[in-house]
Amino acid sequence: MKKIKVEDNTNDNGIFQIIGILLIGFAVVDFAMSWMGTNLTAFLGPLSQFTPLAAGLTGAMFLNLGNKSG
Repeated sequence: MKKIKVEDNTNDNGIFQIIGILLIGFAVVDFAMSWMGTNLTAFLGPLSQFTPLAAGLTGAMFLNLGNKSG
């Protein structure tokens, strides 16, 4: 009788995807709220106008990292 070895190749990259989705969601909300007149990141001063872009790009990086590692 032959024995078959089965490898469990499950990757625990779900955390990268969750962080990426949350950051992209924050970017969308931050952008929408800024158009409505509410600045969610006013504590950053003049840099607050770039936070939707930075959060979106960081979120995309995390999603890409979660997809490639594995």
